[in-house]
Amino acid sequence: MLTIFTDESGTLPDLKDKFIVICGVGIKKIKEAKNIISRILASLRRRKIKIKEIKFYYAGQNTKRQFLSGIISANFEIFALVVDKKKRKIADTPENFSILVAELVNEINLWYKVEKIDLVIDRHFHRKIDQDKFNRSLKTKISKTLKYQIKHIDSQQNVLVNIADMVAGATLWKYSGKDLQFYNLIKENIMVEKIVNWPEIKRKSLRQNKKLT
Repeated sequence: MLTIFTDESGTLPDLKDKFIVICGVGIKKIKEAKNIISRILASLRRRKIKIKEIKFYYAGQNTKRQFLSGIISANFEIFALVVDKKKRKIADTPENFSILVAELVNEINLWYKVEKIDLVIDRHFHRKIDQDKFNRSLKTKISKTLKYQIKHIDSQQNVLVNIADMVAGATLWKYSGKDLQFYNLIKENIMVEKIVNWPEIKRKSLRQNKKLT
């Protein structure tokens, strides 16, 4: 069983965000991964760092380096989708967000070629009605050969989701021109780094929908 933890950095509607990055981290041995993250968090606590959850934009420079170095030494496999918004203000709807996740998951599926995955998403939508809309929309866009289970999880409830947040933040900082050092820490573990633009994947999704109707 392969578990994919996903999270995004950047936003669809904010015009200040030129890019939005969504990352997936493939993990086959969940127990082993939890032990690795627990050791990283314990090391951070020994440095008197108060930790409720690790978020890229709230973590200090040293925390970022230590956490990213730790997950890379564990050889977690990273997949990144970088979306150039083309200066658009894009509605943050279940349909639009599902376009991003589906594009990433289909790329991951091409890499692993597995029959089934657990897809764990850092809870983007808090209302169940929006989560259900997202799930239905995603189902129409993911490869029909892939069986999957989907969970929307608060990252405070599952520390492994924080891995996806950290690598997404590091990747976004590369493309926003803010800082390369954190991306350089993880780049050897990035299996796929796909760059697309929003109009392109939106048109692709519309074409797929027409075929289904």
